[in-house]
Amino acid sequence: MRAYAGVTAQEVSDFFSSGLLEVSGIYAPTPKFIAENGDLDEEEIEYTLSLVAAEDAIELKSDTSGPACVLAFELPDSMIQEFHDMSITVSSAILWEYVQCLFEVSEDGEELTWFATQEISNNLSSWLA
Repeated sequence: MRAYAGVTAQEVSDFFSSGLLEVSGIYAPTPKFIAENGDLDEEEIEYTLSLVAAEDAIELKSDTSGPACVLAFELPDSMIQEFHDMSITVSSAILWEYVQCLFEVSEDGEELTWFATQEISNNLSSWLA
């Protein structure tokens, strides 16, 4: 299942180094969210959830954390512990190998700049400078 987490660049760096990300809840297209947003196609649902995660990331941002980011994951169904309105609870830490891409969030939270997985490590030093 595709899922999204709002994080800071510092958290991305820590995750990249450790290979593990501990999260309690993560945004995902749950059955309830899909049912309540039947007018949205799959791409619009994913974009909406990315923007919600971006709002979280902006709230986490500090003077030393680097930019707000959204990580997109492809999680195995076996990790899903519980479904909520627009999020899921996962049963264990998320592995780096589940990362599909990263979005850098603009200062106003309105724009997301896409980075492929292999581009993330190349940009960490500039995001944390």
